[in-house]
Amino acid sequence: MTSYLSTNQFQVLQFNNLHMTVILGLPALILLYIGTALYYVSKEKYTFAHGLCAGLSLLLTTINIVTILPLTGTLLGAGGADLFHLIHIGLGTLGYISGIGAFLTGISGIRTHIPGLVAAICWTIVFAMGYIQYIA
Repeated sequence: MTSYLSTNQFQVLQFNNLHMTVILGLPALILLYIGTALYYVSKEKYTFAHGLCAGLSLLLTTINIVTILPLTGTLLGAGGADLFHLIHIGLGTLGYISGIGAFLTGISGIRTHIPGLVAAICWTIVFAMGYIQYIA
């Protein structure tokens, strides 16, 4: 990756990767886990708290995506992404689409766990990949 990017561009990508991972990604995951745990404790009692936590998690993820898109274009336009980045982008996209699906089914009153669990699994893997990429 460094052979295609200037040193300054690479440092900006590294800083933003840490920023997005720690500042936006970690709170989004924590909110998603808290909301999921509350739902499994008592879905009747904590439905609103579950929706609030999961909705805020989706909002933070949306902010993360909007913020990182220009840098993704720089990475992809600088000679293409390696397999690690393509998996990261693919799982992130699948998780985001599943998160939107979970949000829409939740506000419509449909009780299904699959989209939310897919989003949680994908976002957990993507978070770990982002952190590994930063420390590597």
